[in-house]
Amino acid sequence: MRLKAFICDVLAREFYYWSALSPHTIDIELLSSENHEYPKEINRILQSKIDCLDKEKHKYDYILLGYGLCGKVLEGIESKDIPMIISRAHDCITFFMGSKEKYNEYFINNAGTMYYIESWIERNGLKKERKELEAIGLDGTYEEYEKKYGEEGAKYLIELANEWKNKYNKALYIASELTNQTFSNNYVNEVKKLACERNWSFDEIKENSSLIKKMVFGEWNDKEFHMVPSFSKIYQTVDERIVSSYACDNLKVI
Repeated sequence: MRLKAFICDVLAREFYYWSALSPHTIDIELLSSENHEYPKEINRILQSKIDCLDKEKHKYDYILLGYGLCGKVLEGIESKDIPMIISRAHDCITFFMGSKEKYNEYFINNAGTMYYIESWIERNGLKKERKELEAIGLDGTYEEYEKKYGEEGAKYLIELANEWKNKYNKALYIASELTNQTFSNNYVNEVKKLACERNWSFDEIKENSSLIKKMVFGEWNDKEFHMVPSFSKIYQTVDERIVSSYACDNLKVI
């Protein structure tokens, strides 16, 4: 099969590794994780790229989307002539844990956990919450706020920016299967230090990229993947399926 993959760049190392071993021909295109806090923008970019593939002379058999729901990134994405494959994943943590069941089990048994992924730190830095605060305009300093809003306004905004910390009590580091121990240890120590500073507990697990392997090898069982037929639209379900799609006859060009 000839496949086209649009993926978040935090999955790059694993997708390239397994694609090199896949029996299929896979063209990978990375989308920047810098837009992580702007899912509507990622959605727009994805749809634009999918639409452009219809104009290519040599068609792909399938399009692979290396995204979970990730703030409704996939919501409303429309397939054209080429069917698409999506994983049943809430976010990229599922890809690094190997399945939605493993992620859900850890999530239920470890409430209040902040997840740290090696490739995310590598590309975006350790304090990923900084980007989240920036996205909602709460990344300023007390002094900056005081100049704009006065003492009371500054105190309120700083308290608001720090509220998220009360939701967490643990840092989980997911170590890559594909990097050497020395490289990984640098990030492990950084996360341990951060957890200590915030009085959080610390845990570490090895990643399981089997879901990515199955995706690029074409092993698309219905439990872990959903095949979006041609001229269909993706939607979020409210059950264990996570994602599904429905046919849209109006997408066909007559």
